[in-house]
This record gives sequence, C-alpha cells and structure tokens, in this order.
Amino acid sequence: MIKKALIFPLFSALLISATPVISHADNLPPLTGAKTAKMFNDFRSQAGKDFLLPQVFKNHPGVTFILSHAKDLGLTEKQIKQLKVIRRHMLARSLAQFKKINAQRAAYLAMAEKSRVDPKKLHKDLHNIAWLMAQATADHLTGHLNAAKVLTAAQLKKLSSIK
Repeated sequence: MIKKALIFPLFSALLISATPVISHADNLPPLTGAKTAKMFNDFRSQAGKDFLLPQVFKNHPGVTFILSHAKDLGLTEKQIKQLKVIRRHMLARSLAQFKKINAQRAAYLAMAEKSRVDPKKLHKDLHNIAWLMAQATADHLTGHLNAAKVLTAAQLKKLSSIK
C-alpha cells in the first residue's frame, strides 16, 4: 500500500522536472553543418529499410527539398529557420525510431533461427516491428505536412509546380 502511495508523487515530480527540458528543446536553434549532414546521411541509409510505405512521401516533399528551392519559393529567413527546426526534430525522431526497429528486428531474427519457436510469439514480435515501422512512417509524414504548413498558399502552389 505504501509503494502505491509513493508512485504518483514520484511520477508527478519526474514529469514536472522534465517539462522545462522538453520546452527548452523546442527552442533550440536548427542544426546546421557537419552534424546535420551526418544525421541526414544516417537517416537516408536507414529510411528505405525502416519506413513501412516510403512511397507515401512522393506527393509530400520534405524539408530538404523545400529548402533546396528556397529562392524559387521566396522563403523568408523565419520560414527557413522554422523548416530547419522541423527537419532537426524529424531526423532525430526517425533515427531514434530506426534504432528501436533495428533492435527488435535483430531480436526477432535471432529468435526465429531457434529450432523451437512459439508461433504466437513470432507473430506478436513481427506485429510490433511492423507497428513501429508504420509509426515511424506516419511520424515522418507528419513532419512533411508540418513543413508544408510553414509555406503560404502561393508558395505551396509554386512548390507543386516544382515537383
């Protein structure tokens, strides 16, 4: 009974102490330079393997594509900064998700190689991997959609002609 009474206050204290860190992270400047380039290369090397349906991005250009056409689109400095922050969060989130997917995939493959395997466990683990891949895909697509929200209607129209 005492343990249950302590759990809620401890959880609340942890949540409250983490709140400034979370809000502070959203105000960080966008990553640029070598660190972003490394994250982007790591992301590109994993994305094809770890997105469930990568073709969903075809009609929703990403931040890097939008930024590569900043001049044509007439992006403001504020829009460019917002897009870089969105890209930073997308890359960090996707790389963390890919790490989880790869760990679960490795565990699944190791289990599947054993001579005696519980089919229900195999099914459950494979379902979990597919769910993580779908979640990573949906989260990344949300980043693409958030990037589009930074643009004006005229910029979106121009973007659709560039694709």
